[in-house]
Amino acid sequence: MTSDCPAEAADYRLFFLDDQGRIRKSKALDCNNDDAAIEHARGLADGRTLELYDGCRLVFRILRAEQVG
Repeated sequence: MTSDCPAEAADYRLFFLDDQGRIRKSKALDCNNDDAAIEHARGLADGRTLELYDGCRLVFRILRAEQVG
């Protein structure tokens, strides 16, 4: 499987989404790999829906606490 994303160093960005799935704010993350970026994102979730990207690649999605289960 190929990707349209350029092959370069990781560029992690965390997007905080509202109830309609719109971006409310974003935060750049300085992490060495996906696992470290996911751990950092989980620490910032605080019950919110978040999406973690490396450039144009979706790495991980965290659903708001009320949406899970």
